Amino acid sequence: MVLVFSLLASALMASVTYAHFTLDYPLTRGFDEDKEPEFCGGFNTASAQRQPVPLNGAAIWINSHHQLATVDAFLSTQPDPKTWDDFNSTINGTSSIMMASDFFQVAEGVACWNINFATLPYNLTNGSQITLQIQYNGGDSPLYQCTDLVLLSNYTVPSNYTCSEDAAAEFTRTRSSGPSATSQAASVSSAASTGQSSSASKVTSSVGMLAVAAAALAAVM
Repeated sequence: MVLVFSLLASALMASVTYAHFTLDYPLTRGFDEDKEPEFCGGFNTASAQRQPVPLNGAAIWINSHHQLATVDAFLSTQPDPKTWDDFNSTINGTSSIMMASDFFQVAEGVACWNINFATLPYNLTNGSQITLQIQYNGGDSPLYQCTDLVLLSNYTVPSNYTCSEDAAAEFTRTRSSGPSATSQAASVSSAASTGQSSSASKVTSSVGMLAVAAAALAAVM
């Protein structure tokens, strides 16, 4: 009976685990869902073998495990970035984070977007080595994944990873033709609050279920 209760408790507690995401292409440095809130998802050493991606129009694929989340991406040109300072750049005397793509929203499931590294203001050229860090926030806390890349002007994205339904571009089109940027920001904030409330409800519900299970087991022992 103790074993049955233990298995039931484990199953119920699993339901309160925060939603996460995976970086599927280019491949992530490594994945450990417990470490995703950490810098580079807890994998702080650059890969020895960098993955080639196009300098012009690289496709990024993730799998979102949350009903609604905001996503953006940063890059570093340091050979082995260890801190957020390594993702900063100074342009015209102003230091700021090196954005690879602005924030956008994704629904649950597979999503992709394209990044044209050649058009970014960081003097990236054929052969540039970078680290891309994806930030994902489903409303509980930001999560991170990193991938180490080499940009090539003559490289083509594999046909099974080309991105024709660009989530970032679609979000930009929707935002420009819909509510104001302020309203959009409020919507993102509301979605985050909803996610937090949902997580709290799951915790309360699961704790209640555990209490019921414990009472039922006690009655038959």
